[in-house]
Amino acid sequence: MELKKQAMTSASHSDFTLEALRQIAPSAFTEVRGEDGSLRHKVDFDALRELLGDDILDTDEERFGFHWVGKQAAKRAAAEPIRKTLRPIPEDSVDWDTTENLYIEGDNLEVLKLLQRAYLGKVKMIYIDPPYNTGKDFVYADDFAMSQAEEDEVMGNLDEEGNRLRSNPKTHQRYHSNWCSMIYSRLLVARTLLSNDGVIFISIDDNEVHHLRKICDEVFGESNFVEQFAIRTNPRGNQAKKITASEHEYILAYAKSITLIPTLGSGRDLALFNRVDSQGRYREIGLRKRGAGSLRIDAPNQYYPIYYSESTEDISTSHIDPVTDIIILPMLANGEDGRWRWAKESVEQRKKELLVRKVRRGSEYEYDVFQKDYYTDDGVAKIKSLLTEKEVNFENATEEQRRLFDSKVFDYPKPVYTIKKLIDSLRDTQALILDFFSGSATTAHAVMQLNAEDGGKRKYICVQLPEATPEGSEARKAGYETICAIGKERIRRAGKKIVEDKPEVAATLDTGFRVLRVDSSNMEDIYYAPATTTQEDLFSESVKGDRTELDLLFGCMVDWGVELSYPLRSEAVGGKRLHIVNDGALVACFDEGITPEVLRHIAELHPLRVIFRETCFSTDADKLNIYEQFKQLCGWSDDEAYQRIHVL
Repeated sequence: MELKKQAMTSASHSDFTLEALRQIAPSAFTEVRGEDGSLRHKVDFDALRELLGDDILDTDEERFGFHWVGKQAAKRAAAEPIRKTLRPIPEDSVDWDTTENLYIEGDNLEVLKLLQRAYLGKVKMIYIDPPYNTGKDFVYADDFAMSQAEEDEVMGNLDEEGNRLRSNPKTHQRYHSNWCSMIYSRLLVARTLLSNDGVIFISIDDNEVHHLRKICDEVFGESNFVEQFAIRTNPRGNQAKKITASEHEYILAYAKSITLIPTLGSGRDLALFNRVDSQGRYREIGLRKRGAGSLRIDAPNQYYPIYYSESTEDISTSHIDPVTDIIILPMLANGEDGRWRWAKESVEQRKKELLVRKVRRGSEYEYDVFQKDYYTDDGVAKIKSLLTEKEVNFENATEEQRRLFDSKVFDYPKPVYTIKKLIDSLRDTQALILDFFSGSATTAHAVMQLNAEDGGKRKYICVQLPEATPEGSEARKAGYETICAIGKERIRRAGKKIVEDKPEVAATLDTGFRVLRVDSSNMEDIYYAPATTTQEDLFSESVKGDRTELDLLFGCMVDWGVELSYPLRSEAVGGKRLHIVNDGALVACFDEGITPEVLRHIAELHPLRVIFRETCFSTDADKLNIYEQFKQLCGWSDDEAYQRIHVL
């Protein structure tokens, strides 16, 4: 029996899709023995067609869909595995040994693929603020983005002699296509990380919101659309626009499965519900509409008399007793015509929720109508689709940044309040939050701030491309050469400031983060191409010379699907160093000359997975004998030993 080699490549997107299909349609799969002798499950399309019956699209049928040049290439890019890994950077981290937060530097498409095995279905919320495609901020120039010549050929823009058949000013079609391909591939992979009751929030403006909505309908399903929030980010209006001064942007929200997500909103303050009747606790809300838009103008369905009988306490929109009726109109304090919050039909249908009270208006008393707002079982005040609070204003985000850095080191940051509101709407104090367009790390700041306020144990994973800051910018002048440098420093400063403001949380609040960086595989190319390996190569080290034991450990965690935030410790046993992840989720030893004493100690940890280096064993017999030893020490079967013991 050969020792099982560690995969050292990210998972294929198709692997997860096939496994999901196998769970719901196992009869459509059959077992096939591969070249290495192992059994694999493959789709039997004839059996699948029988299961689906008539619900299979014929190739010549017309279909509805959103298409652009490069879409299929983007889909392939999302599915392809990569030979990359995540290398630990303890020197940039805070509380390396104990923190459960992650900050990852690298292209987010690669990072998402590397996270798939460990975080499949574990992320409760994703928030991203991708480039808006304004023409100035597109930095994710993926390999699958077509050149102008390739696009012309696909689109039929050229005649037989290669001449352009139509004008294409400012490469308009490719401009949108590239952006769509960029976001599409990332959302395809990101969806696999969401938990079944998870939600994704995406900030966007008018440049691509229409395209993004169509892409999300395809990736997450149109039925899983939650909301298109409008955020009043700039009350003064965007004066850069030629015709209007827009004040808002959007946040799109989609669920992994809308039937499983909770009602989005904050928990209601029970103290506000200070009245009780036979239906339960309630508070009184005036039926008169107040504030902006309270004038009648032309709202006949909201401007009507309500008739009230003092003797019977009946309420109606038509006469109860023409002689004794009290007639109540939605007049405002200044005497102008107002309006009710409910339409006339609602009053008739929901009379039992209404009551009439005599209230004082200045020196006079008058009758007014109130709604009994009952405290529901979930106790949730739903988040509104229009966010206009002053805290969502971008100027607040800029001011937050200035308070931390004493200068403007990042353009267009998002307010902590906005992200905190979205996180809080899930009402899950243990949630894992992912942001793979992290920017200045507002999401990390929001998670720490909210945890400090409500005692939560939320964790975050922030991912950011190490994009260079512009020459001559405030950030560069302050010494921040990359966006990642800004993000990491912001988390350090924000964590320190939160603890200074609330010293009582210092002992329990996780303000640390573990830094990881995308890099090439830890293994030399000969590891991946045994068929071309020469006899001389057999005596070569397969691990790259610049990689440390910590690099190898995290490479194994990525490839084996072990959470990267798990606690780590090391032990010296018989002169050898053991790396222990989460008290036995993974135990690794990379030293030469493994002894029975080391194996016994590993077995006592009851490990789920064990990893060794090829150089740990003096002979092939030693390698093969390790299976038998672990079977005896841990009581594993042949299959368990084969699956749990890997070698580099």
